[in-house]
This record gives sequence, structure tokens and C-alpha cells, in this order.
Amino acid sequence: MTRKEKIEKEVQKTLESFDQVERLKSNPLFYAQLKTRIDNLHSKKQNIRGWEFAGRVLKPALLLLIIALNIFSATLFFKNRNINYSSREQLLDALAKELALDSNQYNPNILMNE
Repeated sequence: MTRKEKIEKEVQKTLESFDQVERLKSNPLFYAQLKTRIDNLHSKKQNIRGWEFAGRVLKPALLLLIIALNIFSATLFFKNRNINYSSREQLLDALAKELALDSNQYNPNILMNE
């Protein structure tokens, strides 16, 4: 007997064993209880479906809004930061003169690189 014939014989034996299996007996109320549970799950899903849809739509929309606000605030921050360098230097010079600081106590470049 070749290997292929042995495999086919085992497959045939397995298929015949499925025909000889007895059906399991279950409680007569099992099917009714199972159907009730499935129906309850289905009705709960229909009630929640509206909120799930809203959540699926609103979460990405909220995320995009937050990202857009973040980009907008970053551009305003960097735009205003570059413009105020000259006025910041003037302010630091005025404060240094007012407080009578000499060059050892005051370095305007330290504050410019923040």
C-alpha cells in the first residue's frame, strides 16, 4: 500500500465516523433561551448604533480640530516671536540702563535664544 492510499483510507475512515455519531440531547428550553438572548443583543445593538455612529464621526472630527488649532497657535507663536526681537532688544537695553547694569551682569543674547 502506498502512502497516498493510506492517507485516502484514513480520510474515508474519518468521514464514515461522522455518519455514525449520535446527536447530543439538550434541554428543550435551551433553544428558546438562546434565541431570546440573541434577540436581546440585537435590540441593544440597534439602540446603541446611533451613538456608535456619532462617536465614529465625532472622534476624528475632534482630532482634526485639535490639530488645526495646534498648527494655528504654533504659527501665531513663531510669527510673533520673530517680529518682537528688535522690540525685545530695545526693552532689554532700556531695562539695563534703568537698572544701571554693566556688561558683566547683562547679556541680551542669553534671553534671545529662548
